[in-house]
Amino acid sequence: MKNLPIFRLFYQNKETIKLALPVFIELILGISIGYINQFMFAGIPQATNAIGQVNQVTNIFIVSFTVLSSSSLILITQLKGSNNNEGIKKIYPLTLSINLILGLLVCLVLLLISFFIFNLMDVETKIIPLAKLYLYISAPSLIFYSLNQAYSSFLRANKKMVQPTIISFATNISNIIISAIVIWGIPDLSIEEKIIGVGYATLISRFISFLAAYLFFKISIKEKISLKELKPFPWNYLKKQLKIGLPTAGETLSYNLSQFVLAIIVNMSCNVLDQNLRTYIMTFTSIIYLFANGSGIAMQVIEGNLLGQDDKEKASKLVSDTGKMARIVSFIMSIIVLAIAFPVFSALMQPAVDSPTINVNNVNSIYCGLTAVYCLLINVVLEQGRATNLVYVKGLETAGDIAFPVTSSILTSWILTVGVSALLCLVFNLGIYGAFIGACLDECVRGISFYIRWKRGTWKKFNLLRGLKK
Repeated sequence: MKNLPIFRLFYQNKETIKLALPVFIELILGISIGYINQFMFAGIPQATNAIGQVNQVTNIFIVSFTVLSSSSLILITQLKGSNNNEGIKKIYPLTLSINLILGLLVCLVLLLISFFIFNLMDVETKIIPLAKLYLYISAPSLIFYSLNQAYSSFLRANKKMVQPTIISFATNISNIIISAIVIWGIPDLSIEEKIIGVGYATLISRFISFLAAYLFFKISIKEKISLKELKPFPWNYLKKQLKIGLPTAGETLSYNLSQFVLAIIVNMSCNVLDQNLRTYIMTFTSIIYLFANGSGIAMQVIEGNLLGQDDKEKASKLVSDTGKMARIVSFIMSIIVLAIAFPVFSALMQPAVDSPTINVNNVNSIYCGLTAVYCLLINVVLEQGRATNLVYVKGLETAGDIAFPVTSSILTSWILTVGVSALLCLVFNLGIYGAFIGACLDECVRGISFYIRWKRGTWKKFNLLRGLKK
């Protein structure tokens, strides 16, 4: 069986897979914390919608935590490859300190914009008080989330992939238990009181994740983090991290903003039922691309070590192989999700269909099931583009070729995700189908452009360690 081309591909890259599987599981657990709350509120559409709207807003700002977290992973792996341990000791306290400051600032900004942001998003008037309530309580949890992001990047850079997975598991279990007690265990609570309880569940679970990340780093890495390493302040390391992280974060911010605008477009063109259906579809499809994302992160660790050793040929083959594996797994998972779509979404949306709070003229569970199937047919193509995009953009960024993928991503996000979706949703009245078509075009165009860029070998001209002394 090893001689079959597909199995041989996976067998030859077993180190990448070994590192990717824990990351894949971690990413599944990590994204589920917000979505679990929505599923628990499945029978209360107003609460589901409120939490979904808050997640749209917070996702825009969460990207700021990745500025130094993602760049620290890239630099640490390359510094390890070149045996520059002194440089690694400076990156740890630098990343943690700035992420703490960013966490505090993001929390403050979210509290300030809560007074007008949901009106700007065209959220229904009755949903806004619920969304504000959840945001007020959950916003401080982002401080712990920012620190957890830093520690997780440190663990991954040292090939400790299982520990972040355990952290995500502990986070979600604590969140589920507290939320379940609030929603189902305490009778006669109002919707507002239930949302308050779920907000505290998010806050407590993210604190637990931060504490666990700190303990795992202390135990498994056994590296002392000292603020003394910041004296004199390592400006050259900060500049290098910002050179990597800011454009990458800018691209992610642009993408999240485009998704934010897309959510407004969907809110303007669809009723609450379709809005919630899209949220559930996106939740299911997010599981599909997590293998591509996880394998991309694992690939970055190995690629960084190879580039630190100046072995660019092995790095080139590694990225190409990872891209092939990601597309194969994404295709299989897309088909599986498509196959179960009709019965799953028909049943999942039944409480919302029967709800007297939604205008459901000529709408039933069969409509929800069929709509999901049509959207997921588009998604099969979308995921091929996204798998290619996620792997090759990480390959380019790890090599230091950052300007091209950032510029390309910003352009396609706004021209295709926003522009085409607005045209199809608002002008041609295609509803959520228009949103999926626009997103599909975006992912496929980006994936193709990054693939061509990698094959041309322009990335081989870059050297991230230039200017960093041992």
